[in-house]
Amino acid sequence: MSTGADDFAQDAVDAAEIAASRRPSDKPIYRATPQEGIRRFFTKYAVFHGRASRSEFWWAYALNIVVFFVAGIGVEMTNSLAGPSVERPTTGSLVIGVVYLLYVLATIVPSISVFVRRLHDANFSGWWILLGIIPFAGPVIAVIFAILPRQSYGRRFDRV
Repeated sequence: MSTGADDFAQDAVDAAEIAASRRPSDKPIYRATPQEGIRRFFTKYAVFHGRASRSEFWWAYALNIVVFFVAGIGVEMTNSLAGPSVERPTTGSLVIGVVYLLYVLATIVPSISVFVRRLHDANFSGWWILLGIIPFAGPVIAVIFAILPRQSYGRRFDRV
């Protein structure tokens, strides 16, 4: 049985090996920094094999949430600056909306792939992502799957 200290030491060794290789690895980066998590999100754009740690997954989704809120605040600010008598949507809010739509379209594939890799790290098939489309309960189930701890058996999803 391994201890938390052993896991921490092994995570450091794995992170050093991945950083030294300068290429995306199937091994997840545990305790990833925001930069590492977001970099992996974009470098493993459409990679559906391998695993992603909880930190990789949550940093990528934190980025998406921040972009969502910044776009929403931008739309509200442009609408409020235009005044109450201007017809909605304003030109500024349309531009922000189109830019946000392009961002969503550009990140939908990596968002799905990082979630599939996160499921692999928890030793689930990537097809479990389809539970997310169940109305109301689906997003709750998806969050529960995303917070599950890593399982050593998840290595079966790595390519050798």
